[in-house]
Amino acid sequence: MNQKQRATSRRRIPRKAWVLGLIVAAGAGFYAWKESPLGPGLTEDKIRKILITAMATPTNAPGSACVNVVGVRPLPTDVYTAFLDEQDKIVQGLIKHQLITVKRVSASGDGSAPQPGENPEDASSRMELTEKGRAYYTDGEARIGSNRVYTAKFCAPGLQVGKILDYSKPGKNPFDDNPNAVSAVKFEWRLDRATADWAADPAFYPQISGFPSEYQPDEWQTRHIMLERKNGVWDLGDDPYKIRW
Repeated sequence: MNQKQRATSRRRIPRKAWVLGLIVAAGAGFYAWKESPLGPGLTEDKIRKILITAMATPTNAPGSACVNVVGVRPLPTDVYTAFLDEQDKIVQGLIKHQLITVKRVSASGDGSAPQPGENPEDASSRMELTEKGRAYYTDGEARIGSNRVYTAKFCAPGLQVGKILDYSKPGKNPFDDNPNAVSAVKFEWRLDRATADWAADPAFYPQISGFPSEYQPDEWQTRHIMLERKNGVWDLGDDPYKIRW
């Protein structure tokens, strides 16, 4: 009898261990899914992971981590030289760091050298991206008074994401007809001069202003950003810095 009981006990041990292992694996799998962008809910850790991944692409950075050249249509393009002269410090900084090239062309835009007597207001220049510049460039718009104008936007690399300060409960945005769940997130960010490459050049100050000050080295900037769950995946919204919540 005792031998039979011991044999039965020995047979049950592997089964219990197998069931326990299955439960642990299922729990770990559920947690990993819930914390991944595929999971339905949001937590601070999950949001932070999403933002760290997104901010590895410089053009996802907040506006104050970027520098703009106003009046420039999507590159490559011809632009009035007068526009560039007004922003010469910025333009020369971008040329210096090999993000763009700028070449004067005739008023007719045919690529020939400027002609004697050419009206300075009609003079144009050809602006093009370099291979290095492509990683940091996106075309955008800026508002000047009541007018919207094109801009060439270059965003700094090496952005750091700090704490998630607050976020709204995921739900439909009541201000538009977007059917997807969204969440407005307030987070900390800053730039590090050691990893900001070209953007640490003082030529770009004060447009690029995301660096901690000398007197407050642990200082962080704060910004709101919108996350959206599209096709079952949480990520940045289509216009993430336009918060309507």
